Amino acid sequence: MFSINQDAVKIVKEKILPYVEQLNCQKMVLKNGATVVDMGLDAPGGWLAGKLFIDATIAGLGHVDYGRFQYGSIDLPSIDVYIDQPQIACLSSQFSSWPMTPKDIPGYIRPFGCGPARAIAQNDFAVKVWDYVDAHHETVFGLQADVFPDEEFVDEVAATCKISPENIYLLAVRTGSLAGSINVCSRTIETSIWRLHVKGFDIKKVISGMGTCPIAPPVKDEFRAMVRVNVAVLYGGIVRYVVDCADSEIEAVIDKLPTNSAKRYGYSFAKMLEEGERDIFKTDKDIHGVAIFEIMNYATGSVFKAGEIREEFLKEIFY
Repeated sequence: MFSINQDAVKIVKEKILPYVEQLNCQKMVLKNGATVVDMGLDAPGGWLAGKLFIDATIAGLGHVDYGRFQYGSIDLPSIDVYIDQPQIACLSSQFSSWPMTPKDIPGYIRPFGCGPARAIAQNDFAVKVWDYVDAHHETVFGLQADVFPDEEFVDEVAATCKISPENIYLLAVRTGSLAGSINVCSRTIETSIWRLHVKGFDIKKVISGMGTCPIAPPVKDEFRAMVRVNVAVLYGGIVRYVVDCADSEIEAVIDKLPTNSAKRYGYSFAKMLEEGERDIFKTDKDIHGVAIFEIMNYATGSVFKAGEIREEFLKEIFY
């Protein structure tokens, strides 16, 4: 079996590290030898950095590109992902579910850990859904936070993965940076394949997935940024899956998949985040999904679609 960490490290070494200056990024080597690339935390980052952050955290298992989201009066760039092994690329790698300890600080936004290091660590709820386990002497860890990672944090990652700190490549962004917004808005397949699993569809029957989402305008305030990127995915995200199964298996779940099937559909995400003490893991998990699901069945040629874009919700938080 191929190693997603080997492939992700290659992306970092060949496409990111030699070009940090061109990418508006900064490279630092910590005292423990770990390499940190600031792709939108203190460094500006940008369009190229955002795309490469995604590419590294899905370990090159897809094509990432920019498009255009036009719906009603909204006209924004989109981030589009095409993934042929979404179970590994997303559940085993991209999913932001590395358990990071929250801090008791007023206004603190809990950070997120993601990337192929999860496939080695096997220490969170999402990675265990799929049976892929990786082993490699080097790893890539993606960090979405507003505080720069220190040696203590990297040592914890190293210990969990049983890897020397000098073999860790950590990519860091703020949610509200341009690269950070691009990163979260790219997670249409990540969140939707999880939802397929939770709603009872056998994800072994998924062949490939494609997702598109408007890129939420960047903002320095991390709370506003968290609201913007999540609303973008919830009410503007669209996914298209190719599966191989009986039509009845799709019919049994299709109406349960989009955001509009959730009990708290339309409820203010800002209020939800505050109710969860600014910790995304404490918000209502049933709300997390995308606006529209389209499922194409290779076995029968049938196409199923459910959900809706909500222009007014997007306008409210984008403009």
